[in-house]
Amino acid sequence: MADLRTVARTFGFLKLAEVIVSIICIALLRGYNLHFGGDVISGSYTDRYMTGTITIGGFLIISLALLASYFYGEAGTYQKLLELIFNFAATIMFFVTGGLVLDYYTSAMAVGAFRGAGKTLGAFCLVNGFLYLIDTYMAYKYGYDAS
Repeated sequence: MADLRTVARTFGFLKLAEVIVSIICIALLRGYNLHFGGDVISGSYTDRYMTGTITIGGFLIISLALLASYFYGEAGTYQKLLELIFNFAATIMFFVTGGLVLDYYTSAMAVGAFRGAGKTLGAFCLVNGFLYLIDTYMAYKYGYDAS
């Protein structure tokens, strides 16, 4: 049976917040058909697009799995090193993704009605990066016992 009290604890709340922000990022990305900038001819467009979409989608899947393991996991299944690796990688990748989005949508190259949505996506990516940074610190300092 799921222990819903997990959400009331710091690590559960942070994971839930990361999942919600990632879903918002995907909704913005798909709803407004946003992209991450770059040049189609040189191939940097594809690199930037793959980096952004894999970061948002990949860490959403990982965070959902970790959140589910908090709800349904047996005592002693928490792996501090694994949590630290995932959270640290997510911190770096969301900062990079937010920077890519803001780089494009604050430049003169981005014109159109979706410029505001692009800046919002970049801001949400940076917010998620900070959430993962806090989660990394909490996992390092307190582990599963953070309350």
